[in-house]
Amino acid sequence: MRLAITTFLVIACTVQIVTGQSKTSIIKGKIIEQSTSEPMEYVNVVLYNTNDSTFTKGIVTDKNGAYTFTDVNNGNYYLEISFLGFETKKISSFALGDGAHIDHGTISITTSSHVLNNVEVSGEKSLIETSIDKKIYNVEKDIMSSSGSASQILENVPTVSVSIDGVVSLRGSENVTILVNGRPTSIMRINSASALQQIPANTIERIEIITNPSAKYKPDGTAGIINIVLKKEIKDGINGTITTNVGNDERYNAALTFNYKPGKLNFFGSYGYRHDTRIRSSDDFRIIKDSVGNLSSTYNYVNTAQFNPQTHTVNLGIDYFINDKNEIGFSANYFYFDFLRLENATTKIQDKTNQLTSDFDRNRWDDEYEYDKELSAYFEHRFKKEDHNLRFDFNIADQFEEEDNKFTEYFRVPSTANSNYNTLIRQKEKSGEATLEYANPINEDNELEAGYSAEWIDQDFDFYSEYFDINQNDWVRDDVKSNRFNFKQTIHAAFATYAMSIEDFGIQLGLRGEEAIITSNLLGLDSIVKQNYFKLYPSIHLSYELNDKAEFKLSYSKRINRPEGDELNPFPEYDDPRNLYAGNPLLRPEEIHSLELGYQYKNDVVSIVPSLYYRYKELGFTEVKKYINDSTLLTTSENLSSSNSAGLELILSWKLEKLLAINLSGNIFYNEIDATNLGYSDKRSAMAGNLKLGLNINLTNSTIIQFNTNYRLSELTPQGKYLPGYGINAGLRQDLFGKKAALILTVSDVFNTLRWKSETDTPVLFQNTTSKRKSQIVYLGFTYRFGKANKKTNEDLKFDEQK
Repeated sequence: MRLAITTFLVIACTVQIVTGQSKTSIIKGKIIEQSTSEPMEYVNVVLYNTNDSTFTKGIVTDKNGAYTFTDVNNGNYYLEISFLGFETKKISSFALGDGAHIDHGTISITTSSHVLNNVEVSGEKSLIETSIDKKIYNVEKDIMSSSGSASQILENVPTVSVSIDGVVSLRGSENVTILVNGRPTSIMRINSASALQQIPANTIERIEIITNPSAKYKPDGTAGIINIVLKKEIKDGINGTITTNVGNDERYNAALTFNYKPGKLNFFGSYGYRHDTRIRSSDDFRIIKDSVGNLSSTYNYVNTAQFNPQTHTVNLGIDYFINDKNEIGFSANYFYFDFLRLENATTKIQDKTNQLTSDFDRNRWDDEYEYDKELSAYFEHRFKKEDHNLRFDFNIADQFEEEDNKFTEYFRVPSTANSNYNTLIRQKEKSGEATLEYANPINEDNELEAGYSAEWIDQDFDFYSEYFDINQNDWVRDDVKSNRFNFKQTIHAAFATYAMSIEDFGIQLGLRGEEAIITSNLLGLDSIVKQNYFKLYPSIHLSYELNDKAEFKLSYSKRINRPEGDELNPFPEYDDPRNLYAGNPLLRPEEIHSLELGYQYKNDVVSIVPSLYYRYKELGFTEVKKYINDSTLLTTSENLSSSNSAGLELILSWKLEKLLAINLSGNIFYNEIDATNLGYSDKRSAMAGNLKLGLNINLTNSTIIQFNTNYRLSELTPQGKYLPGYGINAGLRQDLFGKKAALILTVSDVFNTLRWKSETDTPVLFQNTTSKRKSQIVYLGFTYRFGKANKKTNEDLKFDEQK
């Protein structure tokens, strides 16, 4: 801990004394509304040459009302400032020389004397906003967001893939950190796949993809960070949205989002309800071989399951704007879902002579529920200088999950009595995090950011199993299958980043130090496994701006993937006694060195972002399947020696005026695995990837058709591979009442093509699995926006920024 703090202080003190002198000419200022002194966003600021009044450059102000011109040639210039409904203002001529810094300070503009009746200004965002180091997917622009879940929306996000179980991968890696509003949450840590399948997409504003984060961010996640930003409006007055959807097979959902801002206070909240029907089938065929490769037996397992989950998602909060320098806020989140799963499986086992040795059915009655409660608070102080601030965040969470399984097995071969057994699984988690972050733009070309965070997790896994003893005519505890496991983790972290620019070059250096204290307690076995370590995580980001439309970036970061509680729990989970899953308490963190080179070209019509990336992983996690007997397969995790992956990612966005928008993304990567420490003599390598195409067709100003298609290539595993698959989604949106409302029709997996297939091939086992869910789903929905902002000046002037 002392080493982490020392590292932080040394970096912070060092970068504070480093300053860079820019030779770049700069013109800057800030626009405010005269009557309220509030900053004005999206104001047009145009730079003209005084000699001939020719246009030189144009820009719009940011959310703080600020504008900045850079790289302007020597000469005499004047400015024109304009905004709809306001008087145009001219800043008289001024001279610009080498390295000149001209600050016009605060400029006020006034409303026009000409009254504008019923004017509506609408700012439309693109579906995908791309930059070299971040991709933003604006969820509301995806028609599927009206009726789908977060998991379904992620299927449309560039370079993101989602499995049939809801497991998310980014650039071919399942090790991705998923944040909500920029913070880790207990529900994403314990069961992100289930949570993403239940969170209503219409409560999400945008999804951010950061593939090579700086040291400011936590280093967890091989492939990077997926940040889900929930909707939160801060508009004067009362505003909100109501959405309802009805689908086939008893599917329905609804959501409400709102905010109310009477003055210095802002109240916001959302509520979402979701009810699904899920039908899933799977087939598992295995060939078991002896030590010399001859057939020993075959195993065939066919499973069908149906369950009807329902979800409640609640978010409430308040912001208090104390003054223009200080702000405080509180929020509470609640997530609850439950379902009853009914499952039937048939298992047949044959020996090497094709003689049937086992034939039975297994019925499962599974009642599950889960809740997650979270409280958050923040305080932010803004110093006099723009973007100079200090922010403190604190949150605590409480999560609980219960899975009550009741099993009955009916035997045909051999002819024995039916078997009955139950398993009760309870998982609890208490967690919290406190962060302090400081940002200081030292001058126009140098910026310092630094911070400290403390994070703690306490997880408890309690498995209870019992069987019915026909001799005693009573239920008996099964001591072999009953167990309890406790996991505690505390992480102290300090970081500092320093960014500077020299003409067209930019550089950001970062260093993060983390001390991890981890304890795994195998209760009942009286065994405690500790893993304490301190590690440094550097990051480097370089950029070169060719012009105002094109830019190169090169970045490096060191990252880590820490095993979580369920990955360290060695006790098997007996949901299916012939398909066991267990963690490994000796699993060590995997370390990743990530290198990325990106280029972006962007104008008003097209955006092209190709990226080359390379990842070298040490002690990488991998699933390993071990055959215990002729009917029981144990899946656990081990550390690989190393693995290499390199890939090419391309994101292309193109607009054909107002008629058509095309979003094409592809990711092709090469993966090489060295598993010699697991007994494999040769390295394995393969190509993999995915391709996505999205089309937005604007038939009229109020009618939009959307198509999304997703094709995934085969993917390598240490013991086999995943096979290719594809699916197509479609949607239609009809806006009503001046875009205050809309009717929406969505169809997922239009041609019913989605399948998930995998193969495992080892000297003693060949396995072929196929999984299929009922993914052809139709929804009809209605959305209505209510409320409007309070007017500060002209009662007839209305601004509606759709987000």
